[in-house]
Amino acid sequence: MSKQEQLQEIFRDVLDNALLVLTPELAPANCGDWDSVAMVQIVLAVESAFGVRFSTDEVADIKSAADIFKKIDA
Repeated sequence: MSKQEQLQEIFRDVLDNALLVLTPELAPANCGDWDSVAMVQIVLAVESAFGVRFSTDEVADIKSAADIFKKIDA
């Protein structure tokens, strides 16, 4: 399973949307279910799945799925 597929599964699970198609443009601003609680759940799941750690500043700077892609590809 690719990183994008893994990340999509995380988003589908957290946002409870089995049909969600993860794109770099997906963002809290255009996804009503992506609220602050979902952000915490997404960050924790990504950290666990990919063995990365987000600093508080990095979490605050997440504006879209693209920002998370960058972190796991770093």
